[in-house]
Amino acid sequence: MPKVMDYMISPYPIRIIDPKVESSKLRLKSIQIGQAGHLPGRTLFRSNVVFGHWALVYIGSGNGTYTENNGKTQQVRGGSLFFFRPGCTYSFGPPPGGSWDEYYINFSGTRVAEWLEAGLIAGGAVFQNNNNAVQGLSALFEQVLELMDGGAPADADRAALVLESMLLECSPIIRDNQRTWQTSLMPQIREDLNSCIYGTLDLSEIAAKHHISMSTLRRLVRRSSGYPLHEYVHRLRMAEAKHLLLNTSLQVKEISGLLHYSDSFYFSRLFKKYMGVSPLICRNNL
Repeated sequence: MPKVMDYMISPYPIRIIDPKVESSKLRLKSIQIGQAGHLPGRTLFRSNVVFGHWALVYIGSGNGTYTENNGKTQQVRGGSLFFFRPGCTYSFGPPPGGSWDEYYINFSGTRVAEWLEAGLIAGGAVFQNNNNAVQGLSALFEQVLELMDGGAPADADRAALVLESMLLECSPIIRDNQRTWQTSLMPQIREDLNSCIYGTLDLSEIAAKHHISMSTLRRLVRRSSGYPLHEYVHRLRMAEAKHLLLNTSLQVKEISGLLHYSDSFYFSRLFKKYMGVSPLICRNNL
């Protein structure tokens, strides 16, 4: 397996394996491994980097930090796992004068959506392999590197299967940490939903923005508010409608249109359902 020297990255030889097989030659079409590498003694810190693919990163030893989308800076130490998500901005690496031992695997394909839905992958958080709960991660990364370096289509397929096996082994760690991470998303999700009160609502865009599935978005809103997602959105708009009724001279039909209800009668039924009184009674009695 070839090793190269790049003193900007590490004082030790590094290995970077690019795909050697054209995708049409692979039998596994749903998941493909891109570049994979091992950077022992990495010293390079990168700032505001955007990737066009998913990647799994494992830090075998050393320490440093990881930040996604200029959010909270998270500490990384030996045994840490984290992911890069396409389209997000990352700053990561060891501190000045420090280093870490890094393995990484880039991957893409339709199966990624299944892994995301199943909680096998997740961005935005550092997952710690506490007490070495998952054994032999370095060996599994080495196995992927060897398979990818061979250049045989069957070996590239086997490398993808090893990656999936690795994610399954790590899933308890990712799942436990993901619950905390997803809960921390709710303030941003609520802000996004509130911003749609007067605009067109595309829930799939909100889910995609936070790199979660629609079912996860529904689950987070239900867990946080106690209401199903669409009911929660209706309640946000009805609360705003009440504010407009009490503080403006706008007619019910005008308010209905502002809040993107084309049928004012439907709007009035929803308002009564959630507020307990009709829009006119709300205005006249308060």
